[in-house]
Amino acid sequence: MLSRISLLALGLLFAMQAIADDSRPFQPPMACQYQTAMMRRLALLGAFDVPPAINTLMVNVIDGKLPQVRQQLNTMPTADAARWRQSTLIIATYANNPTIVKALLNDGAAVDGSGWMPSLKQSFHDQAVEDIKKDPNWETSPNPITDFKEAAVLSFPVKAGLDGTALIIAARCNDVATLDVLLRQHADAAVNPFRNVMNALEASVSLGNTAAVQHLLEHGADACAEDRLIHRRQLERKMNHFSTIADWGRRKKLPDDVVAGLTCPAFDSAHSESRQ
Repeated sequence: MLSRISLLALGLLFAMQAIADDSRPFQPPMACQYQTAMMRRLALLGAFDVPPAINTLMVNVIDGKLPQVRQQLNTMPTADAARWRQSTLIIATYANNPTIVKALLNDGAAVDGSGWMPSLKQSFHDQAVEDIKKDPNWETSPNPITDFKEAAVLSFPVKAGLDGTALIIAARCNDVATLDVLLRQHADAAVNPFRNVMNALEASVSLGNTAAVQHLLEHGADACAEDRLIHRRQLERKMNHFSTIADWGRRKKLPDDVVAGLTCPAFDSAHSESRQ
């Protein structure tokens, strides 16, 4: 599912942050930084179930080494290059690297596509699980995990799968620069390969990122389509209240003109009447 790596890391990241500074609220974009650092370290260890060259490719993408990335992709068979170019687009987006993202798009990555994300080697995962089981305090200890291999087990699943789109990840990572690169390459804010996961506009509104919301609206994000989506989800969950994307914006104290852009008259009027 979308952002499965960073979503699985949230619990660990929250615990680590709470110990560092319990006065700071947890922010989802920090998961992007954590996941990227974890991925780099795992790739350096050769822990992913991919050929050694792909581990090197992942490190080069995260480190922003564009010439090396292009050289590696250009020497691959065409089908392999297309597959890994798409995956590196997703990794570069997590890494907040708009330069690499733009280059990969110019080289043929699909702006609205998902990327295949590798899993851990089974042997690495299994050994880490065994290490966890040896800890007598594992099930009862309130302390966060500090051992790298134990953290990796929680953060990276064994089964590989697709992740993306890059636009949604850029929004979740609060990365306006990369989001703008994607929008200039005609990324479609309506594309979401995962039915019940936040899209780019929802993520940006939820984070209160005024610039990202404005840019998405300027590039075609549709408030009415968003409200239909939110309404559908709420009906499926049998929720007894209804909110709109404009409501979300108001709660996040977005500027009035931005909230106006998030307002779908049909939905917002009906919602206003229901509250009276």
